[in-house]
Amino acid sequence: MDDVQSAEAMRADYSCLAGLIALELKTLEEDGSERMGNLLRELQQRPDWPMFYGSAPFQSMVKHLDDPEAAKLQFVNRAGRALVNHLKKANKQLGAHARNFPRKNSVRVMLLINEDHELYDPSLVAYIAQHALHRKENDTYLYPNIDFVIFASERHASVMHDKLTFPIISVEGPSLYTHLWKRDVIEQLFRRWAMWNETPVFDGDPADAKFSTIEDIPSEMPRHEIWRLNYRRDPYLQNLSTAELRNHFDDVQATMMLSTLRSAPIKLTQRSAQRALELFTHVTVEMNERGISAPEFSHDPERMAKAATRMGMPTVVASWFRNMK
Repeated sequence: MDDVQSAEAMRADYSCLAGLIALELKTLEEDGSERMGNLLRELQQRPDWPMFYGSAPFQSMVKHLDDPEAAKLQFVNRAGRALVNHLKKANKQLGAHARNFPRKNSVRVMLLINEDHELYDPSLVAYIAQHALHRKENDTYLYPNIDFVIFASERHASVMHDKLTFPIISVEGPSLYTHLWKRDVIEQLFRRWAMWNETPVFDGDPADAKFSTIEDIPSEMPRHEIWRLNYRRDPYLQNLSTAELRNHFDDVQATMMLSTLRSAPIKLTQRSAQRALELFTHVTVEMNERGISAPEFSHDPERMAKAATRMGMPTVVASWFRNMK
């Protein structure tokens, strides 16, 4: 619709299917890292903020707070600011389009594109869009001119039926309560898009698809980052129970102490120490994914002694651990 001589705020970007669909295109350009960093710094001042080894997912951290739901709401509000700003603008533009090009039937769509930002997870965007589209003030919907929000991301993907699958999610506005036929139009749009790309369409809940972030992997990385990357590619510890994972943690701690402390009764090879560091990285990544804070696996001399026995070390090593203060 750029050929139409009107201000950007008074028109949509595209008119499709002989005017049946009016589409406004928006791109998520802000990565949101500054907003989320500010929120984390605020939360870290709380006395109930947990301690983790390295970085942990936000959900893993807030589950330890006295009021986790309030912290989650703060996260959603900060993450959703860019999306809500786009909704406000698109609502005005699609409303103006409907006035300038009146017709009996039309479907008004905001197409939201995420090219490169990890924060905008498909499930999170779907939740924020659904909540926003159905919000009311004075018994009136805030964004009545948007029938659908369609979200597409090139930074997230999943493997479904042995195919790399990218998310294209449709979120319905309140107009669907009385105009169910609009859903058929969007489904036709999706089918045509799939045919044009020569790819199948998988229907379902975006949360069930388990979309994950496509990582940018540099040509050179520090060794500890390579270890983290390798574990994310093969999370071989994820099926262990918490007790079994703690045993691995204790084994690694025992090996590292025997490798670094001068008073250790035996000396381990440098290779053993480096392998222990790699395993420690893997274990802590798994701990953080599960939301296990550092104090939950705090040092215990008796557990260290059992670790020494479990690894087949001489009895003097177990005694050394038991006598450690």
